[in-house]
Amino acid sequence: MRKRSTEIIQKIIKNSDRILTIKELASKYGISQKTLRNDIKEINQFLQIIPMTEISITEKGEIIKPLDFDDALVEKYLYDMDAYMYKFSTQERQVYIMMILTTSHRHLTMQMFAEELYVSRITIVNDIDSIKEKFQEFGAELMMDPGKGMFLHCTEQNRIAILTSLYREIAINIRNDGFFQRMILNRMDIQYSFSNIFSYMQEYMQVSNLVFVEDVFYDIVLYLFVVFNFGKKDGKLVNSKSSLSGIDHMILYAGYMLNLNVTQKMLEDFRQYIKDHELYSFVKTVDEIELYKVIMRFVEAIDEEVKIGLGNDSKLLDSLLMHIKNMKDWGNYEVELPMEYDSSINYEWLVNLVEKNAYILERFLGYELSENMKKSIVIHICVAMIRNRRYMQRLSVVIVCPGSMATGKYLEAQIRSYFDFKIAGVLSANEVISLLEKRNEKVDFIISTVSIKTEKYQVIKVHPFLKMDDMNMIQKMTFQKRKVELSPENQKKSMLKNMIQDLIDDGRLKELLCQKVTEAFDEYRQERVSCRKSELSELLKKEYIQIQEKEILWKEAMHQAAEPLESAGYIEPEYIEKAIEHVEEYGDYIVVSKGVALAHANKDCGVNQDCLSLLVSKAGIQFTETEEKVYLLFCFASIGKKEYLELIKAIVQIGKEKGKVEKIVHLKSIDEIYKELL
Repeated sequence: MRKRSTEIIQKIIKNSDRILTIKELASKYGISQKTLRNDIKEINQFLQIIPMTEISITEKGEIIKPLDFDDALVEKYLYDMDAYMYKFSTQERQVYIMMILTTSHRHLTMQMFAEELYVSRITIVNDIDSIKEKFQEFGAELMMDPGKGMFLHCTEQNRIAILTSLYREIAINIRNDGFFQRMILNRMDIQYSFSNIFSYMQEYMQVSNLVFVEDVFYDIVLYLFVVFNFGKKDGKLVNSKSSLSGIDHMILYAGYMLNLNVTQKMLEDFRQYIKDHELYSFVKTVDEIELYKVIMRFVEAIDEEVKIGLGNDSKLLDSLLMHIKNMKDWGNYEVELPMEYDSSINYEWLVNLVEKNAYILERFLGYELSENMKKSIVIHICVAMIRNRRYMQRLSVVIVCPGSMATGKYLEAQIRSYFDFKIAGVLSANEVISLLEKRNEKVDFIISTVSIKTEKYQVIKVHPFLKMDDMNMIQKMTFQKRKVELSPENQKKSMLKNMIQDLIDDGRLKELLCQKVTEAFDEYRQERVSCRKSELSELLKKEYIQIQEKEILWKEAMHQAAEPLESAGYIEPEYIEKAIEHVEEYGDYIVVSKGVALAHANKDCGVNQDCLSLLVSKAGIQFTETEEKVYLLFCFASIGKKEYLELIKAIVQIGKEKGKVEKIVHLKSIDEIYKELL
């Protein structure tokens, strides 16, 4: 069975929830429907071996699995195929031969390959002509001995480079469940799996706070996979006194986890590989808290236009932090936006928003985000938008037309297509106000094709066929209404109560359940307050709080905020200089919420002890990019032994709590400020 036929039967197995068609698959592979039908015949010949009833094709071209089709059994037979049953493509055959030649320590004959792959000797002769040229590109020479056969002559470094290039085509794409990938990995008797090494390197990245541009990480893991499975492991071990970089430690950590000794030669070759491929420039050591602040700024920039409170979504922030740090599901895997998506989310608009604001992340990470990275971020934001909308009460609108219900119904259909509103009614212009007053029903605003005189309700006048200006007006009104809605927590509480009211008929039971919901939310709120108290009180002391009455420049403010910590010996002068450099380089990412900023730098920039200080500026501090002033400037430092992400979230929350910053700024004494914060 050929490669395409193998892939088609795998698609049939995976798409058990929907029916594939001949037309669909032919279009995907760029072949005629007649050729695709021949592929199905080949699949049916394979099914006869199991044995199993054949796949059928309806008059409409639908591919129908028989009732006795056993997905697991078919897959088992697929992966048990040998080279006789599976027909290698020319590219697969040449990759296979190159792999065997590169790892072999003896002469091999063309006849051996012909018999192993069930092809003619002349086919192998033609393959070898192409293979010779490919080896030459790596500085290797395929030696031919008429009496013995073929042998590859190359250096250890060249051999590793060849194998790394070959495995790039097969190891990373194992998720595709390709038969060829599985067969060749089994044939090579891999001792240390790619997935294990990949997992160990992710652990190392997380612990060491390393961030890689997507393909670089896979290149490094792939190189280590080849070295540990096929490289020479004899020689002098790495000296414990050697000066090692963060990337040097990657190969040592992988070796330790695999219970393998790393030699000095392996380390030198690894360094040379990094240098030859210019990978150092794509690696960055990041501080988790700095990255979290940058992600917050990026999300807030997106939410300036989305306006559904994405900055309050801790799940979104945490998932993006993990995603960017661990490069989760990035790299050579193609990321696709869903074919069937929520109609109320404009994916193209969201893609443009991510594209527009990607510079915030790129400036900090030091490299451009690829299309796959951006698509991954879009998917995370889409999930957050759907999640947030579940907790957001739908706005209630009334649609008004001059008199004809046909016009109103047509407008209603358009509104439902573009907006997630609760349509309270489609009414005529001459009766709308009287009917609404009679019903005493809450309506957020009216959408009308004619002018309506009323002071009680807000009215948007639109065209019967919605134009872009109409859409923008409705969207703007929606944002304004949602701005004054309840807090995210109270939205959820209100949503739960509404669900209880809808689902429960018994009045007494409704009352009890609603009461329990309120009690649960109150208890949770108290826990959050206690959590914030403990996080802040652990580091923030009264003597590290200052009040600044006069206007002050942002650099001077950062120095002043850090001064108590410097005096106590917790940080060195270089620490705050580095924090200032970060603002100059990356922008106002330290402004973490309204009126609140957090100065911070890496643990290697002169930190002696975990510490936190606060400068309260009565006149406000104007930073470089943010229009609104900062009134609370925290300065935080950590030696890195403890995670303080919850502390950062507690500081962020101060700016998001309505009236909190203003209240603190108007307090007159440090004692009052300290008490209010805790």
